[in-house]
Amino acid sequence: MAKSRLVLKAALAAVIAFLFALTLNQPAYAWTWNTRATVYNGAALCVQGTAGIDHARPGAFSGNLAYADTYALRAGCGTGLTTTRAAVRLDVFKWNGTAWTVCRSTDWKYGPTGISGGDTGGPYGPSQALNYGGSASCGAGWYGTMARSFVWDGAAWRGGSVWSGQEFVP
Repeated sequence: MAKSRLVLKAALAAVIAFLFALTLNQPAYAWTWNTRATVYNGAALCVQGTAGIDHARPGAFSGNLAYADTYALRAGCGTGLTTTRAAVRLDVFKWNGTAWTVCRSTDWKYGPTGISGGDTGGPYGPSQALNYGGSASCGAGWYGTMARSFVWDGAAWRGGSVWSGQEFVP
């Protein structure tokens, strides 16, 4: 009986230690990303976008930046396409307790898409990075980035929006 109590106590101590480690262990990064999300996939074109948000955190590679990228690929989202008309913009949102409101935005940026070389080559397109100011801009709270990624297919702008996910900015 005493041996089973000792085993039970050891198991309980291990569970408590695990829960403390899980709740107290903070990640070493300060960003949230949604990378290469497909926002349009038609007969001849696939459009992907990336949205990210970061906040300055001491001791971590970070800054008060929001990111947005646009990529043009062949149908099925395979290889990259070279096109001269692609667009990207971003909106930084903050949760006000009942709804997401725009804190900061950029204008549209237009540029080509293409394919880069080298070991890590791949499709590229117009991108933006915005120093949104962290909590100094709209106060402490939950922030997220909405990237708008579009490519001209000769008849219409194709694409959509990508949400970065949210993170708390102290």
